[in-house]
Amino acid sequence: MAPKKRFVLVEFLMEAVCVTALLAMLALMGIQSSSAVSALTERRSAQRVAELKQTLEQVAERQILHFLDSSEFASSSDDLHLASSAGVAIRLSRSTDGWSATAVHERLGDAHGCAIYFGEVAPPSRPVTPSAPGEVYCTEPRKRGATTYVISLLSPTA
Repeated sequence: MAPKKRFVLVEFLMEAVCVTALLAMLALMGIQSSSAVSALTERRSAQRVAELKQTLEQVAERQILHFLDSSEFASSSDDLHLASSAGVAIRLSRSTDGWSATAVHERLGDAHGCAIYFGEVAPPSRPVTPSAPGEVYCTEPRKRGATTYVISLLSPTA
């Protein structure tokens, strides 16, 4: 009969070190992938907010053109011939002397979005309240507070 081969203490320790190193590598890969996913989510949210801001800037430009053509502000995005992006909801309201608009994205929820108003009309209160007429004001998901983006508009009486 052939003698049985036995583990030597050194071989056992080498295998234990290899297994520990493998587990450490797997843990580091898990941490890196979770940080990459959160960075991707934040970037997508920022892109959606930028899309909302751009949409309201288009609304503002088209409201001016609509007013110059018909001497009144539009009450719907259809009146402005505005096709919003997928997932973007625009709400317009108007008075004889002004208008307001909000934009939200279905992926961000109703708590995040952008708003603008112009002229003599009550400023929107949800998702945010602009502090001055002609100002696109947006919330930013995953951050406290809000960031103001200002655009200049022509006066409807000019």
